This record gives sequence, structure tokens and C-alpha cells, in this order.
Amino acid sequence: MDAWSGAPIPSTNVIGLTPLERRGALVFQAKQCRNCHSLGESGGQRGPSLDQVAVRLTEDQLVRQVVQGDGNMPAYGRNLTPAETTALVAFLETLHPSTQQPARDASRAVVREAEQGAR
Repeated sequence: MDAWSGAPIPSTNVIGLTPLERRGALVFQAKQCRNCHSLGESGGQRGPSLDQVAVRLTEDQLVRQVVQGDGNMPAYGRNLTPAETTALVAFLETLHPSTQQPARDASRAVVREAEQGAR
């Protein structure tokens, strides 16, 4: 299996990140997510490329995928602390083209509007 990748995360994926997002990039690297997933032109091919994962999955879906796994991806809920999961998902949410917004849960916007209207 030609999946292992010790290559660092491409610098273009970490420039301008918040401290939480950078921590997530460290979790991504330390937990060897690139063994199965690629970023840029390098990384594993067992799982999908994550270059645009934030366009495909909302924050809640990313959390669920990481914690519970699905399909070919194992569950990592017992291998990551809640803080690591939060940071990892924050990093994954940055993985989208600059010309495209990340996926969002429309129901969250409705709740926020209701909360703002109640103030």
C-alpha cells in the first residue's frame, strides 16, 4: 500500500491561519491524516483529497466524520481529545478555494437570526 506520507502540510495551507487552525494543522500532521488523505499533490490515496473538504462538508459533518468515521474511514473519536477534534475541524474548515465559501448548515443561520431578533 502506497499510502504513508511524512511530507509536511503545504505551506499554502497554513499561511494566515488562526492559532486554533494552526493547532489543527499540527493535529492533522501528528495523527498522520496524510497517510490516507492528500493535500495538494502529496499524501495518501486511500481516502479522498481534502483540498476542498470544507466545500463538501459542514462543520457538524466534519466533526461526525472524524469522530464516528464512515465508509472506508475509521472512527477517531477515541484517538483524539475534544480539543484536538475541535482544532482539527477548524483546520479542515479552511480547506476550500479562496473563491468559494465553505459549506454551512442553514439551520444555524436561522437560529442566529432568531437569537438576534430576541435581543
